[in-house]
Amino acid sequence: MPWQFSDDVEPYAERVVPLLSRDPAAYTVALSVIETLRAGQRFGDEPPFFGWLEENGEVRGAVSRTPPFDILLSVVPDIGELVATLRQRGIEVPGVHGKVDTVERFAAAWVDGTALQAATWMEMRLFVLGELVPPDPAPAGEPRLATDDDVPLALRWFDAFVAELDLPDRMQEPRVRALTEAGMLWLWEDGGEPVALALRTPPAAGVARIISVYTPPELRGRRYAGAITAQACSDALARDAERVVLFTDAENPAPNKVYERIGFRPVADYRVVKFA
Repeated sequence: MPWQFSDDVEPYAERVVPLLSRDPAAYTVALSVIETLRAGQRFGDEPPFFGWLEENGEVRGAVSRTPPFDILLSVVPDIGELVATLRQRGIEVPGVHGKVDTVERFAAAWVDGTALQAATWMEMRLFVLGELVPPDPAPAGEPRLATDDDVPLALRWFDAFVAELDLPDRMQEPRVRALTEAGMLWLWEDGGEPVALALRTPPAAGVARIISVYTPPELRGRRYAGAITAQACSDALARDAERVVLFTDAENPAPNKVYERIGFRPVADYRVVKFA
């Protein structure tokens, strides 16, 4: 059976979750997208789409897109077959992201014979937490769970985070409020004032992901980021997760060193490519 597509997350999830759950750290984004949509949250106004490859009763491929984000190439056993199917269906492909090798092969096939050009937009590195090592000594201050009253501040900081990294879209307020109510947003306070935050996802197939760590520029260099990330990880492992992962900008060594000091280890490189 060839690639099939749907704008409904449920038939996609039913077929691909067993495949993705074989390596939930590597497929953390795809799995958390499923759980986020199942929880009634959205990433943008445009409808998503989901694709899966099923052959001889076995699901062997999974891709998805949740605008404004690009197509996530989770599992693609045959690049040529996927490219041909996307073109036959007239599916828009503004860009793709996934493991470097998969993205490179897709980009080469997608632009072949066309006037399109592929440009790397971001290099990312997936880190998996080994043994958690909180900063010792801890920085001044202490952590606390964010409340609904903290959401306006968090949204301002998320906007600054998005602008600094040139990400495709701002964090949506309903999602931030939902994650805050679920106890996923932590703040570090020093002198009674918030100085850093860390936001994580609920676990998907046992894996929670830190999706944003932010310290205002004027407060950096005081080890707040490492401390609040360690707190979010500790809480996740104690409460509902078996493992914790995060993605970083592979070309920015400073935060990578922060995460390595608290126990994260790099496991794979990912890439975002845009087509124009």
